Amino acid sequence: MIPYDEYIRKIIHLFNLIIPFGYLYVINDKYIMVQILILLTIIFLFIDIARHRIVWVQSMFKILFNRMLRGHELKGHLTGATWVMIGSLITIILFSKPVAVIALIFMSLGDTAAGLIGQRFGKHKVGNKSWEGFLAGLIICCIVAINFPFLPLKISLAGALVAMIMELLPIPLDDNFKIPLGSGAIMMMLSTPI
Repeated sequence: MIPYDEYIRKIIHLFNLIIPFGYLYVINDKYIMVQILILLTIIFLFIDIARHRIVWVQSMFKILFNRMLRGHELKGHLTGATWVMIGSLITIILFSKPVAVIALIFMSLGDTAAGLIGQRFGKHKVGNKSWEGFLAGLIICCIVAINFPFLPLKISLAGALVAMIMELLPIPLDDNFKIPLGSGAIMMMLSTPI
């Protein structure tokens, strides 16, 4: 059984879609989007540091968010939300707009599906992840890739596969960082003419 707080965490994780869809449909200028993400990243980093060092921030954070945090986040590591900001900022700086947008959608939807299905049905483990979660995330990412009109299908599908490989592998980086950067890197390589 998945704890209630995990569902809340995943619902919040889906709000990350604001970043790629905002970049795609609202803020067309990469420079402006980067400026916004720099500001948000600084704010998130400040809050993340303050929650360990400033008593009143610690108290508020504990009331609002502690139940949803992972063990390593409680012990002084950055929260997943801060990693979303860092990963989104670097992804948008490094990659073309279509690649950045779909890589960030993979991070939000694929990681959410992999986490929920993996926790509920995961029996075949790879570290603390599961093949069941990997397949659920891959299916969702492939559906996104098939319906994403801004890149050739083979490039989007390759990005979907790499996104979920990055989610599955026990690389000691946050999923919110390694998923968009890994999938974005492979899509950029495949879309660059030799």
